[in-house]
Amino acid sequence: MQIPEHIFHVNDVRGLLGEVTAEVAYLSGRALVRKTGAKTVVVGRDMRSTSPLLQEEAIKGVMSLGANVIDIGLTSTSIYNFATSSLGEAEAGIMITASHNPSEYNGIKFADSTGLPISGLDILSAIKEDDGKIEVFSTVMKRDVIPVYVDACIAHMGPADVKGMKIAVDYGNGMGALALRPLAQKLGVELTELYAEPDARFPNHDANPVKRETLADLQKLMKEGGFAFGVALDGDADRIGFLDNLGEPLRGDEALALFAGDELERHPGATIIYQPNHSWATIKAIQDHGGRGVLRPIGRARVVEGMRTEKARLGGEVSSHFFFIEFGGLESVDFAFCRMLALLAKSGKSLVELASPIRAFANSWEVNFEVADKAKAVARVEAKYAPLATDTNRMDGIRMEFGHDWWFILRASNTEPVLRLTVEATSKELMEKRRDEISGLLF
Repeated sequence: MQIPEHIFHVNDVRGLLGEVTAEVAYLSGRALVRKTGAKTVVVGRDMRSTSPLLQEEAIKGVMSLGANVIDIGLTSTSIYNFATSSLGEAEAGIMITASHNPSEYNGIKFADSTGLPISGLDILSAIKEDDGKIEVFSTVMKRDVIPVYVDACIAHMGPADVKGMKIAVDYGNGMGALALRPLAQKLGVELTELYAEPDARFPNHDANPVKRETLADLQKLMKEGGFAFGVALDGDADRIGFLDNLGEPLRGDEALALFAGDELERHPGATIIYQPNHSWATIKAIQDHGGRGVLRPIGRARVVEGMRTEKARLGGEVSSHFFFIEFGGLESVDFAFCRMLALLAKSGKSLVELASPIRAFANSWEVNFEVADKAKAVARVEAKYAPLATDTNRMDGIRMEFGHDWWFILRASNTEPVLRLTVEATSKELMEKRRDEISGLLF
């Protein structure tokens, strides 16, 4: 058995189309059953060219060990999260997707019955221990879970007069329209859409709202005016980027600051999960509203774990993943959409007005650098700034703060061979000066 072990990562399996093969999917399906002992497994897929074959083989792998399958077919990760964790019918889940990666990639995500991610490295270990036993006494049940998922989003949203709101949305040729369209229709919200047809080639732009350049078409559309806000989704619809009514994007930590204030008004003293690359504005929003902020390392799995262990009601990432207790501590872009609608309706303000206080700091957004020797590059930066820092955090890379003037975080990516740098300061001039200084030390 020869499989490319380098595609098995901490969070999932992810690699080029020729690396994430039918055999990998089949063995991964078996490995999930071996690891979890699941009797029933939810299996779904995105629209990538190899996803139908990978789903078919993963199902065969699951069934080969006697487990039943709930086949939810073409789906988004948000819907899959709900099907795995909230229906109470399965003990594990498999999602065939490479999320926001370009079209030449595919991948596989795994979860237990609560939706808690199962590491690709654990799946690899289970593959290596596979004894080859076959017992096929199982069934496949096809299930459309979208209607019950949409109803759950609306029920958890609570009463809010959002009828007639106009929203601009760019699906990026991913899976987002599956639930967002029927959700908006039920709410009486008017969508003006871009690139709704699923297309694994991503012919218009990368489906990644964290990249500001991918928002250009949506911003152009929003210049027509009259929109309450804009929404950009990634390929498998587990990231949702928001743009204010003037078309200016909010980083994920900025949107989390808004959600945190709203959540803490609903549930005083609640726990909110945030991360070391989050803005001072996010931390301040949690503190000012009397919340308990809990810092967790960067990465989806770390947030999900934190949501469970800390009994948190809300969590988020700069990458625009948002996690809600109402959905088992997992992402739901559709519920995030509902919460933003309700927040605006309740406030009576525009999103520009709501976002203005959290835009008090100048932020570089995340800047990526391909560096030959990451350790030496980080050491050079640390040597220069450590004597000047008033606070240093090493939870994930290094974050150094310098009084109330500025801070930076420099860390190695969990998913790409790059260093990621974010700088924030009290003025644009200071932010750009420090960003450029640090950038120069990396090479």
